[in-house]
Amino acid sequence: MDTLKSLGPVGSGVTSPPTSTHNQCILVDAHVHIYDCFAIDALLESAWNNFYDQANKVGHGDNFVGVLLLTESGQHRWFEDTVCGLEEIAPPSTTWQFSKTAEPGSLQARDKQGRTLLLIAGRQVITAEKLEVLALISDLTFADGLSAAETIQAIQSAGGIAVLPWGVGKWVGQRGKLVAHLLEQEHLAPIFLGDNSGRPQFWVRPDYFAQSEQQGNPILLGTDPLPLDKEADRPGKFGVMFMGGFNSEHPGADLKARLLGTAGKADFQPYGRLETLWGFVQNQTALRIIPYTPPSTMAPADIANTTPGFPETADIETSSDDYATRFAGVTGEWLLQVQEKATLKLLAAHPQAKVLDVGGGHGQLTKALIDAGYDVTVLGSAEVCKARIQTYIDQGKCQFQVGNVLAMPYADGAFDVVISYRFLAHVTEWQQFLQELARVASQAVMVDYPTVRSANAIAPALFKFKKGLEGNTRPFVCYQEHEITDFCHSLGWGQRQRYAQFFWPMVLHRTLGKPKLSSILEWMPRLVGLTRLFGSPVIAKFQKN
Repeated sequence: MDTLKSLGPVGSGVTSPPTSTHNQCILVDAHVHIYDCFAIDALLESAWNNFYDQANKVGHGDNFVGVLLLTESGQHRWFEDTVCGLEEIAPPSTTWQFSKTAEPGSLQARDKQGRTLLLIAGRQVITAEKLEVLALISDLTFADGLSAAETIQAIQSAGGIAVLPWGVGKWVGQRGKLVAHLLEQEHLAPIFLGDNSGRPQFWVRPDYFAQSEQQGNPILLGTDPLPLDKEADRPGKFGVMFMGGFNSEHPGADLKARLLGTAGKADFQPYGRLETLWGFVQNQTALRIIPYTPPSTMAPADIANTTPGFPETADIETSSDDYATRFAGVTGEWLLQVQEKATLKLLAAHPQAKVLDVGGGHGQLTKALIDAGYDVTVLGSAEVCKARIQTYIDQGKCQFQVGNVLAMPYADGAFDVVISYRFLAHVTEWQQFLQELARVASQAVMVDYPTVRSANAIAPALFKFKKGLEGNTRPFVCYQEHEITDFCHSLGWGQRQRYAQFFWPMVLHRTLGKPKLSSILEWMPRLVGLTRLFGSPVIAKFQKN
C-alpha cells in the first residue's frame, strides 16, 4: 500500500467514544470532493445553509451538526494542505477559520458568526477493475490500481470505512457482478454502498442497495460534486441524518462507531433529492469543457521502449487488454459477432485472399479471417500490439509486422484486401491514412468509422457521461460520410458496399448487458431502414473504379 505520512488514523482504537447528551440532528454528506475550482469559503457557506435547511425541515434548525466526509482523489490534497497551514504563524485570513479537533483526521470550520462544520478526511481510490472505492474516515493515501478486494482490505486494515459508491454505469456488466460478489464475501464485511445526488430521478434504485441493507448496513448518501464551479454549492444537500448526541471533538471516531455498531448503530435516515433529468444532462454536457487525457495502459518506460515514434499509433491502445474489456462478456461477444458477420459477408467475393489487417492487434477479426481461409498479416505500431494475437503468430496462422501506418513497408498492391477497424476514428492524418491503405491494396479496402448522422454526433458533448458508463472509452472523430467517399473517389476507389452496424449507441447495449434484448431493439430500425440511414459505426468497402 502506497501511503503518505499519516496524520494519525481517525478514531484508532476508539470503539465507544463519549457523546454529548443533547438531542441533536446529525447530518452527514458522505461523498465530498474539494476541487481546485471551488472557492472554499463559498463551499462551506453553501454546505452550512444546506444542512440548516434540512435540519429546519425536521424541527432542529437551532440544534444540528453538519459533517462533510471528504473523498479526495488523485493529487488533490486539500485536507493535508489545510492541516499543514494551521502550523503557520499567521494562517491566511478567510471567512471560515479551521482548527484541529481532539483527533488528527478531522477539522472544525467556524465562521465569524460562530457557525460550525466538521470535515473528516477521506480518499477516493480507483481499482484495477475500474471500480471506485471510498476510504471514509481515513487520512491515509491508498494506491490506485490494486484489485477491489485488496483495496477494501487495505482501507479496513488502516481503520477506514470502505464504501463502493454508485456512479453512472459503474455497476453494470462485469463490474456489477463484481459488486455483488464483494458484498457476499464475509471476510470483507462490512462493505458499505454509497448513493449520490447526481443519480437522475428516472434511474432505478440499484438492487445492490437492498442486498446491502439486508446485511444491516445503511446506504451512505453523498453529493459527489463534479469539478464544475457551480457544483461548489452542492455539498450538504444530500446525505444521511440521525438523532442523538454527537462527540464533535472525536467526530470520526463517533461516526465510525455508529456505522460499525460498536456504540450501538444509529438510525440513519436518507435526506435530499436526486438530480432532475435536465440537470443531469446539463452537468454531463458541461464536463466536455474539461480536457481529457486518456490514461495509458502501459508504464512510461514500456511506451518509451516499444513505440518507434510513428505519427499515428492509435492501435497501441486498441490492442491493449484494457481496451479488450469493452468487448468482454456476452454483450461484447454479441457486438463482435455483428461486426464479424458483416465483415465476412463483404469479403465473400475474395475467397482465400491475401489480407492485411492494419492496426488489427485487437484481434477482433483475426480468428474469423483465419478460419475462413484468408492469408492474414497484421500491421502494428509497436511490438506490444501483437500480444493479443501472439497465439496465432506462434502457430504460424498469421504474420505480424511493426510499421508506420502512414508509410507502410509494402509495395503497391502487395495485398488483395486491406482492412482497418478501430483506427480511422482515432487518426489525425486521415486522408494520408486512407491513401496508404489504398496504395497497398489491389482489390478492396474495408474500413469502419462512426458517422455524424448517428447518435455518435453528440459524443463529444457527453464524453464524460459515456466514459462513466463504459469505464474505458476514449475520444473519437465522427465523419460526414461524403468526406470519406469523396476522398476515396479522388483516389480512383469507389464505395461498393456499406453496412451500418447499430442503430442504437453501443454504450446503450453495454449498459443493458442483455444481448437478446439488444437484438430486438436493433431489429425494428433495421427492418424499416433507419439503421441504414442513421446506424453507426459504418463498415465501408471500396474497390477500384
